[in-house]
Amino acid sequence: VITGDKSGVPRGGRVLESGPQDRVFLNFVDHGGVGIVAFPNGIPLHAADLSKSLEVMQSKSMFSELLFYMEACESGSMFPDLSDDDKIFALTAANSRESSWGEYCMPDNDTVNGKHLNTCLGDTFSIAWME
Repeated sequence: VITGDKSGVPRGGRVLESGPQDRVFLNFVDHGGVGIVAFPNGIPLHAADLSKSLEVMQSKSMFSELLFYMEACESGSMFPDLSDDDKIFALTAANSRESSWGEYCMPDNDTVNGKHLNTCLGDTFSIAWME
């Protein structure tokens, strides 16, 4: 999706169609582990595959600058190949070896429309940014 490749995308699905003058913001929020992040369905994304996708985006001139905001445990491990020369900046909720620390988890804080969700509704990093 982020490389603009429509193959394998369900009919009607969208991909990034940015160009060399665009400033791209990518926001990923889900679960993570060392070198991986998860999606609600499907296989996890590995750091090496994300690095390859970012390289493809650079080679296709899909941005002038890219900001990747990632909220996941161990999310700092997802960007091992970035250099100071890249036009990519990654902001992560945790370093490569720590949790992103859930927030709004207790029964008094995890209620939406009167229903307890029995989950955390955010993490310290994103809650601080949004509040």
